[in-house]
Amino acid sequence: MTRLEYTLDPLRAIFKKEVRRLIRYPGEMVFVFLIPYFLTGLVMAMGISVGGASAFGNFAAQTGSSLNPFVFLMIGTGVWMVSWVIMEGIGTLLREEQMKGTLEQNFLAPINRFLLLVGTALSQIVITSLLFVGVVAVSVLLLAPQGALGLLVAFGILMIGLIPLFGIGFVFAALVVRFKEPYAFTQTMNVLFGVLAGAFYNVTVLPSWVRVVSAAIPQSIVIQDMRLAVESVGSIVGAFGSLIALLTMGLVYPVLGYYFFKQFERRAKISGDLSKF
Repeated sequence: MTRLEYTLDPLRAIFKKEVRRLIRYPGEMVFVFLIPYFLTGLVMAMGISVGGASAFGNFAAQTGSSLNPFVFLMIGTGVWMVSWVIMEGIGTLLREEQMKGTLEQNFLAPINRFLLLVGTALSQIVITSLLFVGVVAVSVLLLAPQGALGLLVAFGILMIGLIPLFGIGFVFAALVVRFKEPYAFTQTMNVLFGVLAGAFYNVTVLPSWVRVVSAAIPQSIVIQDMRLAVESVGSIVGAFGSLIALLTMGLVYPVLGYYFFKQFERRAKISGDLSKF
């Protein structure tokens, strides 16, 4: 077996296992697809009931976007749902393996720990792509067909944004197993991500100190630039600086996340955290 095969075989096995787990429960998948529509419809209904005939004009004035409000919101809720799925998928994976009694076996396997995390992360690309098509692409093609070309750019931005998000997921994977509270961590942070990343509004309406925190969250850049790409492909050129920031996060966050995970692993070997429930 060549070195490349030695690396790819376990990665392929982990990827296939996680994809099977994701598609095993179709009802759960349908629920994940419906949530963005439900949240967007709820916000739209509240906005129209309060703003009346001037609701759409007020929306454009406040957001500075010419996008259809439904499309604007669906991009935000779609990216938020992607981050939700990834954080819960990667963040709770090790805890689930621990409860099933398979975590120690995985850690004893003669493969690099990084492959275990990366294989899990790569499987999330499948559901991310499906969410993009079923949520963002459908909304744009039906309500803003002039932005169809921008969908290709938007999808590329979303894929780049997954890389730093995986790094954050590595940190959560370690914290969840350490403190044995998967949903306390992941759901708290997912709600904060929804608020700080501007899923329902432009982050420019937030206080300046909150915008500093928001700028460190990859989803906030992804949502903002995806909206620009769909609104006008040419406008994404003006967001070159934010794309550079997103690429930088893609280089830094996974390294920091894996470093944090390795620190957890070293501690676990001493304290026996992997076998504690």
